Amino acid sequence: MVSYYKKIYFLKVCESWFSYPFNLKNIFSFNVSYHLKNTAKWIPAVKVYSHTLEVDLQKDINLIFANFSKQIRQQVKVSEKEGTTCHFKNDVESFVAFFNEFAVKKNTYQTSESRIKDIGENLKLSFAINNGVILAAHSYLIDKEIGIVRNLHSATKRLDENYDRNLIGRANKFLTVTDIIYFKEQGFKIFDFGGFAKDTENESLKGINNYKLQFGGELVRCTNYYSFNYWILKKISKLLNLSGKV
Repeated sequence: MVSYYKKIYFLKVCESWFSYPFNLKNIFSFNVSYHLKNTAKWIPAVKVYSHTLEVDLQKDINLIFANFSKQIRQQVKVSEKEGTTCHFKNDVESFVAFFNEFAVKKNTYQTSESRIKDIGENLKLSFAINNGVILAAHSYLIDKEIGIVRNLHSATKRLDENYDRNLIGRANKFLTVTDIIYFKEQGFKIFDFGGFAKDTENESLKGINNYKLQFGGELVRCTNYYSFNYWILKKISKLLNLSGKV
């Protein structure tokens, strides 16, 4: 299980992943459990379903590659020839600066060094670099016990007009493929793409869905549990148009 706290205004919220850490205080505190892998007949919380795409890392690597789209396989080769390199590095400062620059341009939520560091050893950061410039960066939640890795953050330079969007797109695909290979070699069983907006009418989310589908993942329904207090907080925040903070 992955579990950590984050601050929302003056409150501390416990986020857990892949397992539900039941105790009586959870009923009355602010907590959420995402994407449960263990089953339970009944949990005293608000149940919400979502979806994601998962790649089975227990398959032979050649079969995993075969499930990638032709475009993915071609662009990864081109990205390598262009001199893009991909690696994991615990450079929280660079990651946060890069991600927040992207988030501001996309008008979405930002993160912070403290929030990244609070997750601790359950977080891995990867970067795609060309000519000394970060073109794409990903963060992953990892649960070694269950054997699952889930994409948490993704950011690229594609909104920066000073850079070639095609070069960046290829680098991002190359980084995703490199990440998949790395986690398979580390013995993980599942690579989770971090969500899938099933039945969405939002064109931006459709584009993200289509990108993820190119890697041949399987659509999976996720079970999430919100404590009653946290669920009420989310509803109030939505009414006040503060949903990005909760």
